[in-house]
Amino acid sequence: MAMMGGSGRKAGEKWLDLDAVIIGMDKNHVHVEIFVDPDLAFEYRRGADIPIEDILKSYDIFEDAKRGERAVLDLVADAFGSDDIFDIAPEVIRRGEFKLTHEQRAQLLKEKTDAIVESISKRAMNPQTGHPHPPDRIRQAMEEAKVRVDPFISVEEQIPNIVKALRAIIPISFESIKLRITLPATYTGKGYNMVASAGLIKSETWEPDGSWTGVVEIPASQRQDLFDELSKLTKGQVRIELVR
Repeated sequence: MAMMGGSGRKAGEKWLDLDAVIIGMDKNHVHVEIFVDPDLAFEYRRGADIPIEDILKSYDIFEDAKRGERAVLDLVADAFGSDDIFDIAPEVIRRGEFKLTHEQRAQLLKEKTDAIVESISKRAMNPQTGHPHPPDRIRQAMEEAKVRVDPFISVEEQIPNIVKALRAIIPISFESIKLRITLPATYTGKGYNMVASAGLIKSETWEPDGSWTGVVEIPASQRQDLFDELSKLTKGQVRIELVR
């Protein structure tokens, strides 16, 4: 993997710019590499809808892009089901290994770390106090536990191992509870959205008078916050019961 240096050169009917990055991937024992725009590839990998032709810096498929050694197309077709760069590039960009600029890697790592901290802070609690840990305490504990965040793995996949590491530093629980909530008809619009955002609605009933009753499973740490929000919205007319 490398950044291109020197003057641009023509490759596969495209000019290879100075900022081209190599992305490599192995599939079915075949290694392929392609040249891409690092910024566009970074955004595409994060889910942005960008035309593949804009991301590619070359329309050639390489076995060793740095040396300029092109891949054997018959082998590429056997491994990927096609030897067309536009067919294989989406998979290579999403799943392959590529060299990010320092700024790109730092940005993605920060965003993923922030998302993990926010998720844990909202869902977990200190079992000794019954209150959630503040985000800053979660972040500090992650640093103390020397947690390594992977910028390319989803938040949900990483949380179990991170929480396991955090338990060596702070008391932390992911206990959930079920609440039966009844909202007066006047407040069902906003109230329903609050409840749905807080947890998983397990069952619900709409009464003839327009009121709503539902059973929702939420992180135990969010119980007080949800109660406060719904009480404020309904001016104290909400009814909340713990389901045992």
